[in-house]
Amino acid sequence: MPTIHVLDETTINQIAAGEVVERPASVIKELVENAIDAGATSIEVEIAEGGIEYMRITDNGCGMSEVDARLAVLRHATSKIRSADDLYDIASLGFRGEAIASIASVSKFTLRTRQETDTMGTRIYIEGGHMVDCDPCGTSVGTSIEVKDLFYNTPARRKFLKSTRTEANKIQDMIGKLALSHTHIAFKCIVDTRVTIMTPGNHKMVDTIAALYGFKVSEDVFPIAYEAEGIYVEGVVSKPTVLKSSRQWQTTIVNQRVISDKAIYKAIDTAYHALLPKGGYPLVVLQIVVPPGTVDINVHPRKSEVKFSDDKPVFKAVYNSILQALEHPTHHRTSQQEETIATAIDYDKVFTGRSQGFTVMREKTEALVDTIRQKGYTAPQRTVYEQGNFNKTLDVNENFVPKSYTQEDKDRFRAIRESRPNLVPSSVEPYINHAGNESVSIYLSTVQGLAGDSRTGDALGIDSSYDTDHGNSYNTNASKTVANHGLLPMGQVASCYILAKKGDDLYIIDQHAAHERVRYDKLCKSSESIPMQELLMPMYMDVSEEELTLAEEQRDALLDLGFQVDQGGPTSLRIDGHPVDIIESKVPEILQYVFSYMHDHQSPSAAQLRHEMLAYASCRGAIKAGHNLNLVQIDALLQDLFSTEKPYVCPHGRPTIIKFTPDELGKLFLRS
Repeated sequence: MPTIHVLDETTINQIAAGEVVERPASVIKELVENAIDAGATSIEVEIAEGGIEYMRITDNGCGMSEVDARLAVLRHATSKIRSADDLYDIASLGFRGEAIASIASVSKFTLRTRQETDTMGTRIYIEGGHMVDCDPCGTSVGTSIEVKDLFYNTPARRKFLKSTRTEANKIQDMIGKLALSHTHIAFKCIVDTRVTIMTPGNHKMVDTIAALYGFKVSEDVFPIAYEAEGIYVEGVVSKPTVLKSSRQWQTTIVNQRVISDKAIYKAIDTAYHALLPKGGYPLVVLQIVVPPGTVDINVHPRKSEVKFSDDKPVFKAVYNSILQALEHPTHHRTSQQEETIATAIDYDKVFTGRSQGFTVMREKTEALVDTIRQKGYTAPQRTVYEQGNFNKTLDVNENFVPKSYTQEDKDRFRAIRESRPNLVPSSVEPYINHAGNESVSIYLSTVQGLAGDSRTGDALGIDSSYDTDHGNSYNTNASKTVANHGLLPMGQVASCYILAKKGDDLYIIDQHAAHERVRYDKLCKSSESIPMQELLMPMYMDVSEEELTLAEEQRDALLDLGFQVDQGGPTSLRIDGHPVDIIESKVPEILQYVFSYMHDHQSPSAAQLRHEMLAYASCRGAIKAGHNLNLVQIDALLQDLFSTEKPYVCPHGRPTIIKFTPDELGKLFLRS
């Protein structure tokens, strides 16, 4: 007796079901895609107990005759293709003819269908892969399929399913993605007799997003329209404020098919790179159209992945389309709606134990930047808060801790200021008139240290050029100090965080992250290549053989980054030039980071290298926690911060500013 034998049809179908039918959501996906291929404009899905006990998919498509219905439940029976040549030009979602037979083999399966020209429909009942009944029935035009007791005859598969809630969520997520990929179809989802999804089917992506994720979310998205190299990209992207902890709200669609692709996800992450905190994923819906011959969809049993003949043009198209939408957003808005791209802070993690998180609200960034530019604001060549300008021996808070300040104190300060104008800019006027005691205390303590002191401004850590370049502007229009960025500096906490106010709102600024953003934007103003400073005496650094090879192979890329390097010995590298505005002592460390990034990321693009190097250099050269700032330096830092394009996040995606409203402060103090 031979040991090898051919499996029976039922066993073959159950094995195939293991590839096609992973969970209830897989069943919904396959049957809904069949409904879409049938030309349906309305699809209703109903489930009970997470789809494990009951699923129903009803559509108003073209329906089937009795003959076609009998054939449709057979394995590898399909109307989508006729030969292998058709695999290279597939326009439908389904094409293998496996889904219905596989689903029917592991469930109690009922199909009802009718064509518009028929007076009676057809009902087919299959249990465990065996056809039990096939008889005429009364039913509406289209197809309705019921699936009961999924995996009832394969208990090993059933026990690996998650909870009913989890399975129901998976189904709703799948229906949402299918609705986004076909906005002309009205979808309805009923979970345990409760309607959870209802989309309009009016061809409008924004309306579908509003139906799925809420009207408020739909207000925070920008449309995409991009075409290059025969690749079309349409859809929407959200502000970085709309974040999830996973890619749940990211839907990528290639030729009308919902897929998952690493290259596309990488393009999305790269486009948002400096706008997001780590672990945050924005809402993105991309409809990508590529020539059918350039993509293979027959690479995954569930057709959830595709293979591009060349994914670089796709990456480039997705990256450029998102970047274009974020830099030049267009939106159907009312005049009262904010037009800002800001970073959301997860207060639930920061303030554990509270019943509700706090929402970070941001001001109109682009409007503020435009205002500053229109008024002719020019960032100083050298600002008073730069690292090299600090006098470490001076502590403005030292040996002076007054309890309160009278009008006599303020008058005394003004008198000292008027007698020493070169040391204390007149920008203090608005602070004395408007700020609280905390801000006045910093200036009074500074002035007490100045009384009877003949040191120059440079010795006190204030750039002498500041008085001539900036002091006059303060004297001619003192109110600009507050008006330029809208924030009134109040002081510093822990030599790390800046306190400021605007109206009744409190703002906390991370001085390191803020200066990091300023330095990054300043470095980014360079053109394609970063300006290089040649060294009279070359620097040497020890490197590995791999790094020497990288330096040789990536010589042009390093030159674009502002590094002129050559081999200086068997295990050393000679540095003949480095980027301007980078502290010389930090050059080897920054170059080491560039080599590490090149090693970890195979063939990174010039833009990626540029961003990573500038972000790292900005971080290393920015002021750190522990640096004391007076109010003049704080104000200069805020002026520069709000002259950048994206003042609310550092180059690494961390927030620079957190805002507290009076209501939020009241919640922290448990006020009702």
